[in-house]
Amino acid sequence: MELTCNSNFTLNNGVKMPVFGLGVFHSKAGDETADAVKSAILNGYRMIDTARAYSNEASVGDGIKASGVNRQELFVTTKLWKTDYDSPRRGLVESLKRLKLDYVDLFLLHWPFTGYEDAWLKLEELQKEGLCRAIGVSNFKIHHLEHLLAGGACVPQVNQTEIHPTNTEEELTTWCRRKNILMEAYSPLGGEGRLLLDDPRLVGMCEYYHKTPSQIILRWDLQRGVAVIPKSVREERIIENSKLFDFELSQGDLATISDMNCNDRRNYDPDKINERPAWMEPKFSD
Repeated sequence: MELTCNSNFTLNNGVKMPVFGLGVFHSKAGDETADAVKSAILNGYRMIDTARAYSNEASVGDGIKASGVNRQELFVTTKLWKTDYDSPRRGLVESLKRLKLDYVDLFLLHWPFTGYEDAWLKLEELQKEGLCRAIGVSNFKIHHLEHLLAGGACVPQVNQTEIHPTNTEEELTTWCRRKNILMEAYSPLGGEGRLLLDDPRLVGMCEYYHKTPSQIILRWDLQRGVAVIPKSVREERIIENSKLFDFELSQGDLATISDMNCNDRRNYDPDKINERPAWMEPKFSD
C-alpha cells in the first residue's frame, strides 16, 4: 500500500478517514490538550480522537479553533459514555457543545456496556440526521459485533481497540476486514509507561531503516490496513510520530513484529467491563 501524509481509508459508507491522527487519552484538560491539538493540526495531522470520558473535549475544541484550519479539512472523533447509552442524542449534543462543533466525523460507542444494542440503533438515527458522518464502536470483540449484526443493525464503519505488537488482534482484524469494518488502533505503542520501544527486534530495524521504534511500530499498523492515533503532548514527538511516509517495511519485518504477539491486553477486558470497579470509572471534570 502506497501511503502519504494525505492518505485516507474509505469507510463502508464512503466517508474518507485519515490513516493516522492524534489521540488525547490522558491528556490534561486546558492548555496541555489544546496546545497538542493545535500543534498536531499545524504539523499536518487531520484527525483528532477524543471522548466524553477523557474530560478534554472542550480543550480539543479550543485547539481546533486556535489552529485556524478549516473545519471541513479535519476528521474529529468522540465517543459515547455509558451514562448516555439511554440517550445517545443527549450525549452527542453535549459533546458537540463542548467541542464547539456542529457535527463530528465519527461517533463511537466507547465500550460494550449493557444496553449497547439499543444505543447502536440510535446512533444510526443520529448519523442519518447528519450529526455524525460515520459511526462505530470501540473495544468490541467479534461476538459483540455478531450480536449487533444479528439484530439487523447496520455494519459499523470503525472498530477502535487496543492494538500493538504484543496484542495484534489478528483474528479480530481479519474478521472486521471481511465485514468491511475499519480497525483503528489506540495505545499503538503499548500504552503509557509500558512502551515496547526497547525490544531488540525493533532496535535492529531502526538501524536499518534509520527510523525510531515508534515510527517502525506505527508504520507496521498502517501497512496492515489499521488506522493509528498515537497520543503525545510534546510537539517534537507529535512531529516524529507523523514521519511515516518515506519508508516501507518489508514483509519479513512486518511478520517479525507480528510475531511479538502474546495477547497482552493492557486495558480492561471488554467482556468484564460491566463489572469494572467503581474506582476505575472516569471522573468527569467538564
